[in-house]
Amino acid sequence: MWAATRIAAVVVAAAGLTFPAAAQDYGPYGYGGTGYGFDWNGFYAGVYGGGVPLGTTSASAGIFTGVNVAIDSAVFGVEAQLGADFAASPSLDALILGKGGMSFGQALAYATAGTGLVSGSMGYALGGGVEYGMTDYLTVRGEALGTGKWGAGMNDLRLAAGLALHL
Repeated sequence: MWAATRIAAVVVAAAGLTFPAAAQDYGPYGYGGTGYGFDWNGFYAGVYGGGVPLGTTSASAGIFTGVNVAIDSAVFGVEAQLGADFAASPSLDALILGKGGMSFGQALAYATAGTGLVSGSMGYALGGGVEYGMTDYLTVRGEALGTGKWGAGMNDLRLAAGLALHL
């Protein structure tokens, strides 16, 4: 009986050392995750603040929401932004932007382009940004958008920093 107990203990210990621990799924960073770092797939929403630092300076603040689809390290998405531009005469910004970029683990570098209301008139926006996953669901980001009215060149460079919650 004593020998059988010893053999059983050795077999259990050997099995414990050879099989991976799978007691709990820790999300995108732990066992069962994608293996690519932060999980950029899915819906997100957040807030931003910034402004136009050169020329006709102004401040801006607003909200954004969107959805991303990640294919390996490529990330594509659509985002809507709604904000206010606080210059000499306040105006509304409402943009629909397409996004495309590359994921580098917890970091995402992307380019963006879209259309909508820019300073209260129909216009466009072109730019890019960088986003970094701080936790499993929270990211910080910086974005630069060149904006202009349709039929004219870019007249503003808007810089913004934001915080997003990924669902």
